[in-house]
Amino acid sequence: MEEMKDVLEQFVRDHLYVHLLLIVLSVAAVLLAMAVDFFTGLQKARRRGVARTSQGLKKTATKAAKYFTPYMVLVGIDLISCVVVPFPAFSMLWAAYCVYCEFKSVREKSWQKAEIEKAGRTMSVIIENKEDIARLAAEILFNKEKEGGKDETK
Repeated sequence: MEEMKDVLEQFVRDHLYVHLLLIVLSVAAVLLAMAVDFFTGLQKARRRGVARTSQGLKKTATKAAKYFTPYMVLVGIDLISCVVVPFPAFSMLWAAYCVYCEFKSVREKSWQKAEIEKAGRTMSVIIENKEDIARLAAEILFNKEKEGGKDETK
């Protein structure tokens, strides 16, 4: 029985502590990247004169849920496989992906976000006024055909 206890203590010391430390560092890296993105997003919005509403701020909480839900599953897989794999590969890869996504978000230029929002507003106007736009397009099309027909008869 004493041997089993020694083997278990050795396992915890050699594998589990390293895994837990690397998992904690991965979580810290993701949280830091999210914080940097959050504050740079606030600065970009302030520079563009966009209101910082609770709806916009809730996006950070939604993003955290999207990042950490699969992350917890991967941590479980890493802890199960810690006997075979010497480090938490799955959770570290996911954390690297999340940090990369945050890096891309921080690197987006303010004008790119403004263009995306402008395109969204334009599409909203088009969708709201689709009947008027269709009627206008039909008038233009039929007027061109009538003008084209008059030229052929001359």
